[in-house]
Amino acid sequence: MSNLQTKRKDYPAPVIPMAPVISENSIQRSNLSSEIDSILSCTEKLHVTSGRAAIALALKHAGICENDEVLIPAFHCESMISPVHWCSAIPVFYQVNIDTSINNNDIENKITPLTKAIIVTHYFGSIQDLTQIKALCTDNGMILIEDCAHSFFGSKAGKAVGTQGDYAIASSMKFFPCFDGGVIASSKHSLHNIRLESQPTSIQFKAFFNIAERSMNYRRFGHIGKLLKVLLKAKEQMWKFIKKLRYSERITISPPSSEGGYGLDENWIHKRISLPSLLVIKNSNYTRIIEKRRTHYNTLLNAFKNLKEAHPLFETFNQEYVPLVFPLFVDEPEQVFEILKQQGVPIWRFGEFLDEQINNELCPNSVTLSKHVLQFPCHQELTTQEIEWMIEKILHAIK
Repeated sequence: MSNLQTKRKDYPAPVIPMAPVISENSIQRSNLSSEIDSILSCTEKLHVTSGRAAIALALKHAGICENDEVLIPAFHCESMISPVHWCSAIPVFYQVNIDTSINNNDIENKITPLTKAIIVTHYFGSIQDLTQIKALCTDNGMILIEDCAHSFFGSKAGKAVGTQGDYAIASSMKFFPCFDGGVIASSKHSLHNIRLESQPTSIQFKAFFNIAERSMNYRRFGHIGKLLKVLLKAKEQMWKFIKKLRYSERITISPPSSEGGYGLDENWIHKRISLPSLLVIKNSNYTRIIEKRRTHYNTLLNAFKNLKEAHPLFETFNQEYVPLVFPLFVDEPEQVFEILKQQGVPIWRFGEFLDEQINNELCPNSVTLSKHVLQFPCHQELTTQEIEWMIEKILHAIK
């Protein structure tokens, strides 16, 4: 049984958005978007409902089946493991270093004749060096899956993220103001035989209203505010219609990832991304997303680099990379986490609930990272005032 079943406390909603919300400036497509290094630089790509669905599709497409072993980093979340179980394969955990880089020696020691694939995660937007692992995959007939859930954009040594593995996956919701969304991509394999179905009409409506409502909740009005208000007023009338659709379509749920869950629902694996979410992705200005995230990250880095009780997980951040969040290593995290959560500061821990196999003997670094690294948003839709407020609260809680 996974530790994921540990009960969570009820905290107030974040005062400022934890993930991007749509704003007046969000939909400003740039003609240069197609030239930006990202997972979409792969020759083949499909937009699906979530990153975990993309992992499941990649494993299935690669022929992973019962009793095959899949190497997974010991520093992980449940949504990385559930697709392996869905394939009836066996997850085998390998060590990561304290800076989240992969431990190539431990990976080599974990390879057996049953090892068929390895998932490598680019944590928080910091892209892994895949030189050695690619050679190991070639020598041992393994499939390499780049987990770009934290790194939709960026490159390493001039090569776009996601283009080095056999497959790559991403979680679009982490970088765009979407209701749902993930990507499976490849520059080595054709994905034409992956069959996807459109989402039910009721969920398409739900996606649209969710995107609009989150914007209104965080007062991202601008010139589109009046239109959003009219649409949300119509929501109650539309909801009766949507409920009828959901009943006729025999579906009553959304993708678990869209509702904040970690599990994998097989009903959503072979579904396309919702149309409202896809339109947001296709009409976003990628240059703006990248520049804003890097700027916000550097602001947080300068604010926290001289703390005695905490330090940035990455003392420097490669300018080829694009951050997902700002990870801060806190010496005494429990009280800080509690204070900030109660104050409505957007904060979370990746890998907060590790698989029960993970302990100090298997990977002490994963245990340490899970406990001590707190993540704060640096996404493109934060305002200067929101970042200043967040910095003030964090500094006060830590000191």
